[in-house]
Amino acid sequence: MIITGGEARGRRIASPEGMTVRPTAAKIRQAFFNILGPRIVGAHFLDVFAGSGLIGLEALSRGAELLVSIEENRKMARAIEENLNKLGYKGTVIKSDFRAALPHLDAGSFDIIFADPPYKSPFAVNLLQALDHRSLLKSDGLVAIEHAKGHKFPEDLVHFRLQDTRTYGRTGISFFVACQNS
Repeated sequence: MIITGGEARGRRIASPEGMTVRPTAAKIRQAFFNILGPRIVGAHFLDVFAGSGLIGLEALSRGAELLVSIEENRKMARAIEENLNKLGYKGTVIKSDFRAALPHLDAGSFDIIFADPPYKSPFAVNLLQALDHRSLLKSDGLVAIEHAKGHKFPEDLVHFRLQDTRTYGRTGISFFVACQNS
């Protein structure tokens, strides 16, 4: 797996042998960071279901100031820590289920929250509902969730609204922003 942009562009990162990982494709990562544009510079970035950690490492390479990765699988979490060290970046890796980790993070801490939950799980909706009850975003922040094309999200969110969905083949990324009246 290769970082596609920023100061670490072209650098390879490792993933544990035999692990089933579905890293975000390079084309989709590039599109995602192009959408974010300059807002990534100096951002506090939360990567949920971090897997290989590639998205978070890419965020740091492109100028994010702070990275917190949540990954339940201990081997994957260790690999993220090793890749951070290899690239010379600092970041926090929380080895936990997202439902247990989120309550320990401070409200209003992040500019960008990215999540790539398993496609056939209820976790995308569960995460969005958990974030709706405990907003970890700064007031002008956004939540981006990678999902299978056509995924439906709840419409009864109080603190977030769906701003945009982009599709790339069978993959979608939906962007949620804080409601102005929340």
